[in-house]
Amino acid sequence: MPPGVLDMVQFSTAIREEIQHVLNHDKPSVENTRSIFRELRDNPALPPSEKGLTRLEQEGTLLVMAGTESTAKSIAVAHFHMLANPEIMRRVRAELRNVPESASWTELEQLPYLSGVIAEGNRLSFGVTARVCRIAPDEDLQYQQYTIPAGIPVSMTTLSVHTDETIFPDPWAFKPERWMGQEGAERKKYQMAFNKGGRNCVGINLAHAEMFLAIAAVARYEMDLFQTDLSDVEFRHDYHVAYPRLGSKGIRAVVRGKANMD
Repeated sequence: MPPGVLDMVQFSTAIREEIQHVLNHDKPSVENTRSIFRELRDNPALPPSEKGLTRLEQEGTLLVMAGTESTAKSIAVAHFHMLANPEIMRRVRAELRNVPESASWTELEQLPYLSGVIAEGNRLSFGVTARVCRIAPDEDLQYQQYTIPAGIPVSMTTLSVHTDETIFPDPWAFKPERWMGQEGAERKKYQMAFNKGGRNCVGINLAHAEMFLAIAAVARYEMDLFQTDLSDVEFRHDYHVAYPRLGSKGIRAVVRGKANMD
Protein backbone atom coordinates (compact mmCIF):
# COMPACT_ATOMS: atom_id res chain seq x y z
CA MET A 1 0.00 0.00 0.00
CA PRO A 2 1.44 3.44 -0.92
CA PRO A 3 2.61 5.43 2.13
CA GLY A 4 0.10 8.23 1.53
CA VAL A 5 -2.82 5.82 1.36
CA LEU A 6 -1.60 4.03 4.49
CA ASP A 7 -1.45 7.37 6.31
CA MET A 8 -5.07 8.08 5.37
CA VAL A 9 -6.19 4.63 6.54
CA GLN A 10 -4.43 5.12 9.87
CA PHE A 11 -5.91 8.61 10.17
CA SER A 12 -9.46 7.37 9.57
CA THR A 13 -8.95 4.41 11.93
CA ALA A 14 -7.80 6.70 14.73
CA ILE A 15 -10.87 8.91 14.33
CA ARG A 16 -13.18 5.89 14.18
CA GLU A 17 -11.68 4.48 17.40
CA GLU A 18 -12.07 7.79 19.21
CA ILE A 19 -15.71 8.12 18.13
CA GLN A 20 -16.42 4.50 19.02
CA HIS A 21 -15.13 5.24 22.52
CA VAL A 22 -17.54 8.17 22.78
CA LEU A 23 -20.47 6.06 21.60
CA ASN A 24 -19.61 3.28 24.07
CA HIS A 25 -19.46 5.56 27.10
CA ASP A 26 -22.47 7.54 28.25
CA LYS A 27 -20.42 9.88 30.44
CA PRO A 28 -17.20 11.78 29.68
CA SER A 29 -14.06 10.09 30.96
CA VAL A 30 -13.12 13.33 32.73
CA GLU A 31 -15.78 15.05 34.80
CA ASN A 32 -17.45 18.00 33.04
CA THR A 33 -15.50 17.34 29.83
CA ARG A 34 -17.46 17.64 26.63
CA SER A 35 -16.60 17.28 22.96
CA ILE A 36 -18.29 17.91 19.64
CA PHE A 37 -19.05 14.20 19.25
CA ARG A 38 -20.67 13.91 22.67
CA GLU A 39 -22.79 16.94 21.80
CA LEU A 40 -23.86 15.29 18.55
CA ARG A 41 -24.53 11.98 20.30
CA ASP A 42 -26.68 13.60 22.99
CA ASN A 43 -28.54 16.06 20.74
CA PRO A 44 -32.23 15.05 20.78
CA ALA A 45 -32.92 17.00 17.58
CA LEU A 46 -30.72 14.71 15.47
CA PRO A 47 -32.14 11.45 14.06
CA PRO A 48 -30.29 8.19 14.77
CA SER A 49 -28.96 8.12 11.19
CA GLU A 50 -26.91 11.24 11.99
CA LYS A 51 -25.38 9.64 15.08
CA GLY A 52 -24.02 6.42 13.65
CA LEU A 53 -20.34 5.50 13.72
CA THR A 54 -19.75 5.91 9.98
CA ARG A 55 -21.57 9.25 9.83
CA LEU A 56 -19.62 10.67 12.78
CA GLU A 57 -16.36 9.32 11.38
CA GLN A 58 -17.00 11.25 8.16
CA GLU A 59 -17.77 14.37 10.19
CA GLY A 60 -14.58 13.95 12.22
CA THR A 61 -12.42 13.45 9.15
CA LEU A 62 -13.83 16.59 7.53
CA LEU A 63 -13.49 18.57 10.74
CA VAL A 64 -9.81 17.72 11.16
CA MET A 65 -8.73 17.86 7.52
CA ALA A 66 -10.67 20.94 6.43
CA GLY A 67 -10.19 22.82 9.67
CA THR A 68 -6.44 22.47 10.09
CA GLU A 69 -4.25 21.95 7.02
CA SER A 70 -5.84 24.57 4.76
CA THR A 71 -5.85 27.34 7.38
CA ALA A 72 -2.33 26.48 8.54
CA LYS A 73 -1.09 26.59 4.96
CA SER A 74 -2.60 30.04 4.37
CA ILE A 75 -1.03 31.36 7.58
CA ALA A 76 2.35 29.84 6.66
CA VAL A 77 2.34 31.32 3.14
CA ALA A 78 1.40 34.77 4.42
CA HIS A 79 3.98 34.69 7.21
CA PHE A 80 6.74 33.54 4.86
CA HIS A 81 6.18 36.52 2.58
CA MET A 82 6.09 38.87 5.57
CA LEU A 83 9.49 37.57 6.68
CA ALA A 84 10.93 37.51 3.16
CA ASN A 85 9.76 41.04 2.33
CA PRO A 86 10.61 43.61 5.05
CA GLU A 87 8.37 46.25 3.48
CA ILE A 88 5.33 43.98 3.88
CA MET A 89 6.20 43.38 7.53
CA ARG A 90 6.77 47.10 8.08
CA ARG A 91 3.34 47.99 6.73
CA VAL A 92 1.62 45.28 8.79
CA ARG A 93 3.31 46.52 11.97
CA ALA A 94 2.42 50.11 11.14
CA GLU A 95 -1.25 49.15 11.14
CA LEU A 96 -0.93 47.04 14.30
CA ARG A 97 0.35 50.08 16.19
CA ASN A 98 -3.18 51.46 15.94
CA VAL A 99 -4.77 48.57 17.84
CA PRO A 100 -4.02 47.00 21.23
CA GLU A 101 -2.08 43.73 21.36
CA SER A 102 -5.27 42.13 22.68
CA ALA A 103 -7.27 43.29 19.64
CA SER A 104 -10.13 41.03 18.62
CA TRP A 105 -10.72 39.57 15.18
CA THR A 106 -13.40 42.17 14.48
CA GLU A 107 -10.90 44.94 15.25
CA LEU A 108 -8.12 43.39 13.18
CA GLU A 109 -10.28 42.85 10.10
CA GLN A 110 -10.74 46.62 9.90
CA LEU A 111 -7.04 46.99 9.01
CA PRO A 112 -6.89 47.14 5.18
CA TYR A 113 -3.28 46.09 4.62
CA LEU A 114 -3.44 43.21 7.10
CA SER A 115 -6.65 42.13 5.37
CA GLY A 116 -4.75 42.18 2.07
CA VAL A 117 -2.03 39.97 3.57
CA ILE A 118 -4.69 37.47 4.68
CA ALA A 119 -6.34 37.54 1.24
CA GLU A 120 -3.00 36.96 -0.53
CA GLY A 121 -2.19 34.10 1.84
CA ASN A 122 -5.48 32.49 0.87
CA ARG A 123 -5.00 33.22 -2.84
CA LEU A 124 -1.52 31.67 -3.06
CA SER A 125 -2.35 28.67 -0.88
CA PHE A 126 -5.36 28.05 -3.17
CA GLY A 127 -7.56 26.08 -0.76
CA VAL A 128 -8.56 22.93 -2.68
CA THR A 129 -6.65 22.88 -5.96
CA ALA A 130 -8.44 19.88 -7.47
CA ARG A 131 -11.65 20.42 -9.42
CA VAL A 132 -14.72 20.25 -7.19
CA CYS A 133 -17.68 19.24 -9.35
CA ARG A 134 -21.21 20.54 -9.05
CA ILE A 135 -24.18 18.81 -10.66
CA ALA A 136 -27.74 20.00 -11.21
CA PRO A 137 -29.43 16.59 -11.28
CA ASP A 138 -32.94 17.61 -12.33
CA GLU A 139 -32.65 20.75 -14.44
CA ASP A 140 -30.78 22.17 -17.39
CA LEU A 141 -28.53 25.14 -16.63
CA GLN A 142 -28.28 28.13 -18.90
CA TYR A 143 -24.97 30.03 -18.97
CA GLN A 144 -24.95 32.84 -21.51
CA GLN A 145 -25.49 31.09 -24.87
CA TYR A 146 -24.65 27.63 -23.47
CA THR A 147 -27.12 25.05 -22.18
CA ILE A 148 -25.69 22.52 -19.72
CA PRO A 149 -27.91 19.41 -19.58
CA ALA A 150 -29.10 18.04 -16.25
CA GLY A 151 -26.65 15.62 -14.67
CA ILE A 152 -23.54 17.04 -16.37
CA PRO A 153 -20.73 17.88 -13.90
CA VAL A 154 -19.50 21.46 -13.94
CA SER A 155 -16.22 22.36 -12.26
CA MET A 156 -13.40 24.84 -12.01
CA THR A 157 -10.11 25.01 -10.17
CA THR A 158 -8.87 27.73 -7.84
CA LEU A 159 -5.45 27.42 -9.47
CA SER A 160 -6.79 28.73 -12.78
CA VAL A 161 -8.73 31.58 -11.22
CA HIS A 162 -6.09 32.70 -8.72
CA THR A 163 -3.35 32.84 -11.37
CA ASP A 164 -5.42 34.48 -14.12
CA GLU A 165 -3.31 37.45 -15.23
CA THR A 166 -6.37 39.38 -16.38
CA ILE A 167 -7.66 39.36 -12.80
CA PHE A 168 -4.41 39.25 -10.82
CA PRO A 169 -1.54 40.90 -12.73
CA ASP A 170 1.82 39.28 -11.90
CA PRO A 171 -0.21 36.48 -10.28
CA TRP A 172 2.62 34.59 -8.57
CA ALA A 173 3.80 37.70 -6.69
CA PHE A 174 2.59 38.32 -3.15
CA LYS A 175 0.98 41.77 -3.29
CA PRO A 176 -1.41 42.57 -0.43
CA GLU A 177 -2.19 45.97 -1.92
CA ARG A 178 -4.01 44.31 -4.85
CA TRP A 179 -6.93 43.74 -2.44
CA MET A 180 -7.15 47.38 -1.33
CA GLY A 181 -9.28 50.23 -2.66
CA GLN A 182 -12.07 49.96 -5.19
CA GLU A 183 -10.17 47.58 -7.48
CA GLY A 184 -9.43 45.33 -4.53
CA ALA A 185 -13.08 45.26 -3.53
CA GLU A 186 -14.02 44.19 -7.06
CA ARG A 187 -11.46 41.38 -6.97
CA LYS A 188 -13.00 39.80 -3.89
CA LYS A 189 -15.52 37.92 -6.02
CA TYR A 190 -12.59 36.00 -7.54
CA GLN A 191 -11.33 34.77 -4.16
CA MET A 192 -12.00 31.04 -4.45
CA ALA A 193 -10.00 29.61 -1.53
CA PHE A 194 -13.24 28.85 0.34
CA ASN A 195 -15.23 27.99 -2.80
CA LYS A 196 -18.48 29.78 -3.64
CA GLY A 197 -22.22 29.44 -3.36
CA GLY A 198 -24.31 27.17 -1.19
CA ARG A 199 -21.51 24.61 -0.96
CA ASN A 200 -18.78 26.97 0.15
CA CYS A 201 -16.69 26.32 3.25
CA VAL A 202 -18.83 26.41 6.39
CA GLY A 203 -15.74 27.28 8.44
CA ILE A 204 -14.81 30.45 6.56
CA ASN A 205 -15.43 32.76 9.51
CA LEU A 206 -13.49 30.54 11.91
CA ALA A 207 -10.61 30.36 9.44
CA HIS A 208 -10.53 34.13 9.04
CA ALA A 209 -10.58 34.63 12.80
CA GLU A 210 -7.66 32.23 13.23
CA MET A 211 -5.68 33.86 10.43
CA PHE A 212 -6.14 37.44 11.63
CA LEU A 213 -5.28 36.58 15.22
CA ALA A 214 -2.29 34.38 14.31
CA ILE A 215 -0.74 36.74 11.76
CA ALA A 216 -1.17 39.73 14.06
CA ALA A 217 0.47 37.79 16.90
CA VAL A 218 3.53 36.57 14.97
CA ALA A 219 4.06 40.01 13.41
CA ARG A 220 4.90 41.27 16.88
CA TYR A 221 8.01 39.07 16.97
CA GLU A 222 11.33 39.46 15.21
CA MET A 223 12.13 36.34 13.20
CA ASP A 224 14.62 35.40 10.50
CA LEU A 225 13.97 32.72 7.91
CA PHE A 226 16.19 29.68 8.42
CA GLN A 227 17.19 27.61 5.37
CA THR A 228 13.86 28.53 3.79
CA ASP A 229 13.15 30.16 0.44
CA LEU A 230 10.33 30.62 -2.05
CA SER A 231 10.57 26.99 -3.19
CA ASP A 232 9.28 25.95 0.24
CA VAL A 233 5.93 27.68 -0.31
CA GLU A 234 5.31 28.00 -4.05
CA PHE A 235 2.98 25.60 -5.85
CA ARG A 236 4.73 22.56 -7.32
CA HIS A 237 2.43 19.57 -6.75
CA ASP A 238 -1.32 19.11 -6.75
CA TYR A 239 -2.28 16.65 -4.03
CA HIS A 240 -5.85 17.93 -3.91
CA VAL A 241 -4.26 20.82 -2.02
CA ALA A 242 -1.15 22.73 -3.12
CA TYR A 243 2.25 21.43 -2.07
CA PRO A 244 5.76 22.83 -2.62
CA ARG A 245 8.80 20.96 -3.89
CA LEU A 246 9.25 17.41 -2.66
CA GLY A 247 11.77 17.25 0.15
CA SER A 248 10.85 20.65 1.54
CA LYS A 249 11.12 20.84 5.32
CA GLY A 250 8.52 23.55 5.44
CA ILE A 251 8.91 27.10 6.64
CA ARG A 252 11.52 27.46 9.38
CA ALA A 253 12.55 30.57 11.23
CA VAL A 254 14.67 31.69 14.16
CA VAL A 255 12.80 33.77 16.74
CA ARG A 256 14.87 36.73 17.97
CA GLY A 257 12.38 38.15 20.46
CA LYS A 258 9.56 40.68 20.66
CA ALA A 259 9.61 43.35 17.94
CA ASN A 260 9.79 47.05 18.71
CA MET A 261 6.33 48.23 17.70
CA ASP A 262 6.95 51.92 18.53
